Amino acid sequence: MMNREEFRSILTGAMAGCHEDLEKILELYMPLIEKNSYINGTLDEDLKQYLMIHIALQIGKFPL
Repeated sequence: MMNREEFRSILTGAMAGCHEDLEKILELYMPLIEKNSYINGTLDEDLKQYLMIHIALQIGKFPL
């Protein structure tokens, strides 16, 4: 488990365009992404990918 400072550092890196840090953020939130990617009990891969892309595009707007 990462602490607040580690998360802030990774989030700052992701916001600055570091692909490795963005990957870490997506990995961290993957259980939530997958949970919200089910439609009628079936995993919708397109929805999962859409959520990941949306997070990547909007990460610069996250408040620090």
